[in-house]
Amino acid sequence: MSIIPPSVRGRSWVFQVTALSIVLGMLLALSLKTQRQAANEGVPNRLPALRAAFRITKQDNIKLQKELAEYKDRNEELARQQANGVSSSKSLEQALNEAKLLAGTVAASGTGVIVTLNDSPKKDPSETRQDVISNYVVHDYDIRAIIDELFASGAEAIAINDQRLIANSSVRCVGPVVLVNSVQLAPPYVIKAIGKADVLEKALTLPGGVADALFLLDMIEVKKVSNILVPAFAGSTRFGVARPVIQTRKGH
Repeated sequence: MSIIPPSVRGRSWVFQVTALSIVLGMLLALSLKTQRQAANEGVPNRLPALRAAFRITKQDNIKLQKELAEYKDRNEELARQQANGVSSSKSLEQALNEAKLLAGTVAASGTGVIVTLNDSPKKDPSETRQDVISNYVVHDYDIRAIIDELFASGAEAIAINDQRLIANSSVRCVGPVVLVNSVQLAPPYVIKAIGKADVLEKALTLPGGVADALFLLDMIEVKKVSNILVPAFAGSTRFGVARPVIQTRKGH
């Protein structure tokens, strides 16, 4: 015979539900706290985010493994060259050739574009106002704008009417002619640029780009070429004031 009063037995389910609610509330609070802490620490707490993070990490890992393999192969190649006693001479020769290309002291060849600038055929012969005539003439700033765009788009060697551009080259107007490397040039101005032909062409033909007004006046022509020869710089490369700064390792 049960000694629990009927009134207490009738209320036992209330205590059970209350206890269960308290436990569930504590678990829910703990879960919210864990999620909040993960969010504050930048840890994704949702399955799609975790999958995305995993994919990114996996891709980064594959990329790093590929780079590591490339560096390992390069290191082994250098070791073999060193063992054969040819590493120094080949490395110096390669560095010298690259320096010559960069300095423009050797001719260069490759794919690229040929840009021809000429005075506009739309100019009215009867027009006498100089400010109007000037709009139909190629100026030094037009040439500089084209050159800057080509270099910004990855051109590796540029010449204007076979005048190779180097670090201290200038393009400026002096009277009716344009001086490039202190050499007088007259239109048409033929700019040869070596680089990725598609990229160079798109840079110059971009609507609203630097050459837009020139195209409207038929003052420019851009042609992709599979093989361009850019001549070497013909002037002096001697420096009168500038001197190279040679850095040495500490202790030497």
